[in-house]
Amino acid sequence: MAARLTSLLPLRARRRVQQMVGIADLQARVAGLEDECRRLETQLHESREESWERSRERWRAARPDADLTWGVELSGERFIERAAAHGAFGAGRSVLEIGPGYGRLLRSALDGGRQFSSWLGLDLSETNVAHLSGAFEDERVEFRTGDAESAELDEGIDTVLSSLTFKHMFPSFEGLLTNVAPRLSSGGLVVFDLIEGDRHYFEADGVTYIRHYPRAEIEQILQRSGLGLVAFDQVRHHPDMARLLVVARRP
Repeated sequence: MAARLTSLLPLRARRRVQQMVGIADLQARVAGLEDECRRLETQLHESREESWERSRERWRAARPDADLTWGVELSGERFIERAAAHGAFGAGRSVLEIGPGYGRLLRSALDGGRQFSSWLGLDLSETNVAHLSGAFEDERVEFRTGDAESAELDEGIDTVLSSLTFKHMFPSFEGLLTNVAPRLSSGGLVVFDLIEGDRHYFEADGVTYIRHYPRAEIEQILQRSGLGLVAFDQVRHHPDMARLLVVARRP
């Protein structure tokens, strides 16, 4: 309608309207860039501790729904299939899941008849933990609120699983593995996924931290954590979402 009205104006008036619209659009773009510059400046000057705290804000306040996975409620089936192929399950194996979210990995493991003796889900969000504790009525399953970088864990864990979580650890997932790896049993597995690459950033919301990792750096982190690389694999969570799957083992 606006375009039709504009077309009825004299040529000079039409040009003036077009200029005004163009200026308004340019002003909006400039305002957006100014906001982005302020956000980046804040990140540049904040301390490491402030960045660490900010990186966890979203996950402490998380709710158990598809917002945890960008609005798409993903299945954990493919991840569980690949983890099983590397020996993550079996009678008598204890499982620690870091960042269970809305329970997609556990649901897929149960639906697929995967064997395990116990499953502990550790999540930053009290809301997630409360929801999951009520959603899974299985005496082998337990959920706790806690940060995997500092949580006190029992020794003798056979399998650690984590999907779409390690990429959010600030400044990297090394602190998490440093805490968890010594609790693994001899031969215990760690299976997690990452985005392959070499960059890191906070998204526009200011609290969602994402880091991409080159394979060489992943191997170095594993080595410093006392783990050995078993395999680089791939897991396709969705037709448009494939991730690098990392499988590591404690000697």
